[in-house]
Amino acid sequence: MKIAFVGASGYGNVGDDTYPLVFAQQLPEHELVIYNSDLPAALPDDLALLVLGGGGILYNNPKDGPADAESPHFRAMKFYMDAAIARGIPWGILSCGFQFQINREAEYAAALKPWAPYLKQAAFITLRSPNCVRIAQEISGRDDARFFPDAAYLYRPTVEADQQAVTLVPAGLVNARNTLIKHYMRQFAASGTPTRWLGMGAPVDDDKLLAEVTERFPQSQIIARPGPQAAFETIARSRFVLTGRYHGMIFARVSRAPFITPVDSPYKIRMEDLNADISTAAGHFEVLRRFLQR
Repeated sequence: MKIAFVGASGYGNVGDDTYPLVFAQQLPEHELVIYNSDLPAALPDDLALLVLGGGGILYNNPKDGPADAESPHFRAMKFYMDAAIARGIPWGILSCGFQFQINREAEYAAALKPWAPYLKQAAFITLRSPNCVRIAQEISGRDDARFFPDAAYLYRPTVEADQQAVTLVPAGLVNARNTLIKHYMRQFAASGTPTRWLGMGAPVDDDKLLAEVTERFPQSQIIARPGPQAAFETIARSRFVLTGRYHGMIFARVSRAPFITPVDSPYKIRMEDLNADISTAAGHFEVLRRFLQR
């Protein structure tokens, strides 16, 4: 069966680039096609299923006009959903999350209004936090959206342990200018602990951050533009991880590397259920397989 997955891979973000690897691992018997916001002219004639996911692609952030205006990102996702609906291709949402700016959740109802009719139509919905499930229920009125830990928890390449350095994954408050990070870096240096900065964001986000690290902390190793496997190996081999990125946290939990995130972290990190059994991330694909067997 030919299945299309629509996400945000292909732009250099390590987390987003991890999902196609997980999908291929979990669905080896199917032919997978991977899409992103660079829209194709048309979907394949023999496409049997369209899946939005994984990642935090459930958002709408218009820059101008009313709060519920359609943003370029939403219009890209709408292209795929409308194409599937027009052709009678079943479609669903797998291992996704809602994204908001910090302390802006109260405004989600208006911003997510364009998503509401589509959430009502999806054949299945699996989401990566209990809070995302609550939001989906509130804006769609349906009660069958399921929570499972993010599908990226199923990405587990084999790594030989070599816990030497402290790894910092820049994003948000984890940056070379932050007062607390500078304090930590002085302490790491004082104890002779090597540090390395691992860029897991797209180049448009990370190039400037890593350039600042090079300027301020020339003794640190810089790992720029790694693929998912190199990023996972770097984190797995860390003595300690300080991450501002969601998938930095995921890779640390999977590899059992001690980690912390800033208290004032992005919404998706703060909403993560750290008590959930990460092996239950397989539930996303159990839902998908049950749908395929109908």
